[in-house]
Amino acid sequence: MRLRKQTQQWKRAALAGALLLPAAALANETHVYGIANFGGAGQCNASSHSVHTKTAAEFAGYFNSLASSGLWSDVRTINNSSARADLWTDASKGSATNAKDTQANAGVDDANVLFVHTHGGHNETSLQSWLVMGSNADSCSAVTDIHMNLGNGKLNIAVVKACQSGDYQVWKQGGYRTLVTNSSGFSMWNAFHGDSSCGNFVKRYVKRYVANSRGDGVGENWIDEAYDWDIGKNNDDCPVSIVFGETKAKRVAMFEAGGWRDRKNTGPKVASTYFYVAGCDPDNGQKLPE
Repeated sequence: MRLRKQTQQWKRAALAGALLLPAAALANETHVYGIANFGGAGQCNASSHSVHTKTAAEFAGYFNSLASSGLWSDVRTINNSSARADLWTDASKGSATNAKDTQANAGVDDANVLFVHTHGGHNETSLQSWLVMGSNADSCSAVTDIHMNLGNGKLNIAVVKACQSGDYQVWKQGGYRTLVTNSSGFSMWNAFHGDSSCGNFVKRYVKRYVANSRGDGVGENWIDEAYDWDIGKNNDDCPVSIVFGETKAKRVAMFEAGGWRDRKNTGPKVASTYFYVAGCDPDNGQKLPE
């Protein structure tokens, strides 16, 4: 496995909003979203996969163990029909009635760390990815450019187990730039380029990943654990880590040495680096550059 990275520099703009705080000054809160049930009354259409809530439980379980030791403050589970697009919608993207990403104990931007396991997709022409929600009450998809503006609340790290949620071509053409503002506190989007396989083995690697990333490796460990190579076939699992920040050095430091309890301050979000496995070749995504 040969790890590669590419960098995308954006035009620097004046900073506005809240001062970026070091990780030590922030609260320690986690939200997990396991969306397993689809196709029923009030639900969105997709294939139901019971493992989606099991992986969410593994992720939450580790943070609950930290909380029991006084090392974490709060853990919330928002599963199935409780997971709605409005909880991913920032006030800059939606009306006051459907923008609830900072809603206490539920919204994605009310936590420092989030995990979600659901179905996903991407559209290269529209430069977006989407995550399928558990309820059709608002919208069945939380879309990166339509709904999300992360880190204007508390969010620092998102771990996204969903197909096509970190597409290389979308990133290369600037599509994920809309996830952040320059003054955002959000630094890491761990996701997948192309489709990713699913089964109880995901529960096992999520358990290893979350336990091993307490102090460092929060990006690197994701790629190590979630990568799967199917020799001679174009259905590899291609995990990626997109890190936002001011300099390449700060972004690499977050990828390699950042952890749940050591979240690096990567500074103004004026650029991003895309970390991936060279040559990884998934379904529904191009082969990644060598």
